[in-house]
Amino acid sequence: MTAGTLTGRRLVVVNWRDLDHRQAGGAEIYAWQFARALREAGADVRFLTARDAGQSAAEDREGIAVVRGGSRSGFIPFALGWLLRHRDEVDAVIDPSCGLPSFSPLVLRRSTPVLLVVHHVHQAQFTAHLPAPAAALARWLERVLMRRVYRRRTVAAVSASTAAEMREQLGWTGDIRILANGADLPSYDAGRAVAKDADRIAVLGRLVTHKRVDLALEAVARAQHSAELAGRELHVDVVGQGPDRDRLEARAADLGIADRVTFHGYLSEAGKHAVLARASVHVCASDAEGWGQAVIDAAARGVPTVARDVPGLRDSILPGESGWLVPDDADHRVVVDRLAAALGDALVTTPDPSTRVRRAAACLAWAARFDWSRMRADARDLTTEMITEMLTGGATSSGLHHPRDARVAV
Repeated sequence: MTAGTLTGRRLVVVNWRDLDHRQAGGAEIYAWQFARALREAGADVRFLTARDAGQSAAEDREGIAVVRGGSRSGFIPFALGWLLRHRDEVDAVIDPSCGLPSFSPLVLRRSTPVLLVVHHVHQAQFTAHLPAPAAALARWLERVLMRRVYRRRTVAAVSASTAAEMREQLGWTGDIRILANGADLPSYDAGRAVAKDADRIAVLGRLVTHKRVDLALEAVARAQHSAELAGRELHVDVVGQGPDRDRLEARAADLGIADRVTFHGYLSEAGKHAVLARASVHVCASDAEGWGQAVIDAAARGVPTVARDVPGLRDSILPGESGWLVPDDADHRVVVDRLAAALGDALVTTPDPSTRVRRAAACLAWAARFDWSRMRADARDLTTEMITEMLTGGATSSGLHHPRDARVAV
């Protein structure tokens, strides 16, 4: 079985946001890399996505036909209508779940292969961010309807934590493949870590409630006032945009660290690289992630991460080498105390250049196991297997790479 099976195949990737959407994040990068993988294998690829303000209804990008329609609430009906009209022209569908999938099998032929890709389970987030009736409906759609609609389809999760959440929270009993995320790995030498600022801390990610940037800021403020860091002037670079920015700026002021926090908003890859080139430590306090994309981005630039031991983050950090995980707790005051203690321990030794270089080397060794070229190769293999299984009615063994099983010695 080779990727040649995909040559000339008409494949559709359905993802409710694309790279140019105002709320695009890691899931959109993943979906686009998947589409690229299929195009590289010779497939005819369409990327079905919502239409944000100012976006065209259609465009060609990197040889991939982007088709847009529907708003946030109207995208699923738009996607289902498009797939129904074109189902005779579709050989397979890649259907990522970013909260909810498109439920494409409802309108496709039973013989059309579908791959459901789950980033993480949203049961708790639906409850926290939606009115009660909408939250109850969304939870049912994810927990009950999604499992029924995709029960005879190929399913993948981006991490072992997500697969475990699917089984525990959604009652998923079928096979779940692991199709790990990737990262843009720049050319970076660990020796350059001698130029890092020992007092510079980075926080990466969209500024939305569940990313808990507020807890990261509280941990920095707590660490700043510790006896171990007396005389040090910590500075935080927050990279990302989102609706929570005003609240976070106010929180920094309340904590008395507004003059030590820079909110950069969205930055290009070059801008993000410049921030991480200065940083000695990265902090991630998210409630949960499907995968810690920001963690790998930081590690690829020699920056270890202090994070909560929660799904997604525990998959993307190699404890003691590419960062530190602190036990989670329902009481966020306890979480802040633990993050502050771990951050303080990390910062105590950052003034030593040899420590910065050693940590950077460990981070780079870990990050090297995750790159988009590896993810695209795995995506092609899994799509080929899915189509072959549907055509032959048999099963094939997956040779997908799962870097989390490896350990790095430094």
